Amino acid sequence: MRQQRRREQLIYLWRMLTFISIAAGLGWVLLSQGWSLNNAKQIHVQGSRNIQTNTVIKAGELHFPQPLLGFNPKELEQTLLRKLPLNSVVVQRRLLPPGIDVAVQERKPVAYALRKRAYGQEQGMVDSAAMWIPLNVAKQGERPSTNLTVEGWTASKRQAISQVLEQRNQLGSPLERILVAPDGELSLQTKTLGLIQLGSNSSLLKEQLETVAQLSKTLPSSFRHKTGTTIDMSDPSKPELQMPQPSK
Repeated sequence: MRQQRRREQLIYLWRMLTFISIAAGLGWVLLSQGWSLNNAKQIHVQGSRNIQTNTVIKAGELHFPQPLLGFNPKELEQTLLRKLPLNSVVVQRRLLPPGIDVAVQERKPVAYALRKRAYGQEQGMVDSAAMWIPLNVAKQGERPSTNLTVEGWTASKRQAISQVLEQRNQLGSPLERILVAPDGELSLQTKTLGLIQLGSNSSLLKEQLETVAQLSKTLPSSFRHKTGTTIDMSDPSKPELQMPQPSK
């Protein structure tokens, strides 16, 4: 009986060792071969027609092969947000089948933009929130939805620029340029009313834009489309129309 029990224990132990060896071997194969990024087909990008798999691979500096379990999703998210025109990005590892899922939301450029730098003018674009998009990043996505240009963009005037962009279709006169002077004064170049000087008091901006819309409806046609026309709207309750001097 004792010998039989010992034999059964040895058989059980042998089976356990065999099972553990097979499991360890399969685990090693999965970790070294199965759970790894081997090619672009294992990367699935959703949420954008412009940001494709190859764009993500290039911007994220991904290389193949690499262990899936050693891959850092958060690091790739930060890299893509920095290099691509994205509002948000979520990266998740997928174990079965092995790969990664990348969900993105694009920042849609609304206008071209210029800002002053130490080396001169820098070209870029802005979205509807007037967030600056560097030109090399913007080129990865869509063209601006308008031909509007923001000249002299600064972070301190971002909210005011965003407000103008939001209300641009309610002005009654096509908006061509948003101008930010070095002293912070804001002006609008419009097709119908000419140059509209708003000043630097952003607390008046809502009332100023409403007054522009009202002038677009009430200003006589003889004052429209005049080259060199300027409207001082720094005090929206008393807009001042300045017509160009007739040539002698």
